[in-house]
Amino acid sequence: MTQKLYILNIPEIEKIFNEIKEYITFEVLGFKKIKDLVEKLKNDKDISLNSIVLIDKKDAKSIEGKIDENKICYLPNLPFKILYLLEQINVKFIQQVYISQSDINVKNYALDLNARILKKNNQELKLTEREIEAIIFLQNKNEPVSVEKLQKEVWKYGEDLETHTVETHIYRLRKKIKDKFNDNNFILSEKKGYFIK
Repeated sequence: MTQKLYILNIPEIEKIFNEIKEYITFEVLGFKKIKDLVEKLKNDKDISLNSIVLIDKKDAKSIEGKIDENKICYLPNLPFKILYLLEQINVKFIQQVYISQSDINVKNYALDLNARILKKNNQELKLTEREIEAIIFLQNKNEPVSVEKLQKEVWKYGEDLETHTVETHIYRLRKKIKDKFNDNNFILSEKKGYFIK
């Protein structure tokens, strides 16, 4: 997913970024009018994960309430080094990734990847990194996943590992979820493998 930097009415900065575009990791889009920028943001389906708006502080009042404050990066006071501005933009992008990983919906639970916690109804369950990876892997599949596939894709083991290792991990994870949330149906199993639906 390409990260996008929307620049509002700062043509000099837009020109600099376009001149160095092979050295930056994000796409640059310039706008002269706030209404055009706001319209673009409304139509950008990926705005929550990959877009930042660079504005001059003088435009802060005119954009207030139209764009999420967490998505705004303000142009530093002059004079400034372009590397400083790039650093500020990259920090904003990192913050967005961190925020986007705060809560992922899995069934009727919230999975916080940063804290490695599964939450439901004010109850929290601490998980291991491998348990998180298994849940996400199963969540993203439309069909049951075999033990062998879990072994290879999540545990990164070859065929020489006993399948009981993966089955034991899944058993423990299911037991933790049942004990904490009284839920026997979070991870289901059938002949073809495990799944979350």
